[in-house]
Amino acid sequence: MGLVDDLQKVFPRLDLKPTIESTMIKLAEEVGECSEIVGKVRGMSGEDRRAVLLKLLSRDLGREIAEVMSQQDRFEAAVVEEIIQKYQKLREEAMQGEIKEQDIRARIAQELLDIIQTCATFVYQLEVDLDDLLKAHRQKLIRRGYLKP
Repeated sequence: MGLVDDLQKVFPRLDLKPTIESTMIKLAEEVGECSEIVGKVRGMSGEDRRAVLLKLLSRDLGREIAEVMSQQDRFEAAVVEEIIQKYQKLREEAMQGEIKEQDIRARIAQELLDIIQTCATFVYQLEVDLDDLLKAHRQKLIRRGYLKP
């Protein structure tokens, strides 16, 4: 079993037919979303933290409802109501300034996983010997002192 097999266990080849260009655009989008959390939610941009959190919660709410509505054969209002209640609770916490640093770090980690998946999707498209490249990359990290042999 090669290194690529190990990589695909964690970041699988997706059932998509993206192009290199569309994947690059998706990567930029994911990095932007992560940057928004790292900078804006943590208060580094000067923007009102609550307003930023509310915007992010609103976006997440819309995405979650859209996913449910597109996956179900029959629309179930109760499922959407549960999602709305979950986000109402998160909104109240944001309004009261009760969003914990750990919650923000978890959001950052979620975005990083999206970035890593997008990177894996990108590299799978290139049709190169990834096992050899992964071995060479590991050796580079060792040479530079970032990793012990």
